[in-house]
Amino acid sequence: MSVADGKPIDLPERMTRADAVLAGMPLLFAGGYGVGAAVFGGWVAATANASIACTALMLDALVRNPPRAQ
Repeated sequence: MSVADGKPIDLPERMTRADAVLAGMPLLFAGGYGVGAAVFGGWVAATANASIACTALMLDALVRNPPRAQ
């Protein structure tokens, strides 16, 4: 089931919570880094700010609402 086989790839019928978390992590990191760079002016503080923002989403996705087998 890949493009190399010449067959189209099937898309999932709906987006799950885990899919949304995986899509949101890089967006949240980039946004947190941008805000941190604008406020603090250095890359160390900006990276720490972005990492802390992503940690909250990751803990919610793994501990509070873990993915369930389908």
